Amino acid sequence: MSVVADETSVQPFRIDVPQVELDDLRDRLAKTRWPDELDGAEWAYGVPLGHMKDLVDYWLTTYDWGAHEAQINTHPQFTTTIDGQSIH
Repeated sequence: MSVVADETSVQPFRIDVPQVELDDLRDRLAKTRWPDELDGAEWAYGVPLGHMKDLVDYWLTTYDWGAHEAQINTHPQFTTTIDGQSIH
């Protein structure tokens, strides 16, 4: 019985999101078209609008993806394929 190396091999992995993708995300977040909010809905129908706006503002003005990416990459990471699915 032979085993296909590509199907079971474990490969080193590093997170490396291209800056163009981060710029695209920032642009899309900045262009968010916010819906109206139902009066008194609070958390009953999802995240309250004010909370979501605060979160998006944090991502746009404060969150430092590069610093988090570097911190994550200090830990060994690997990928492999199991049942045809890429697993990280």
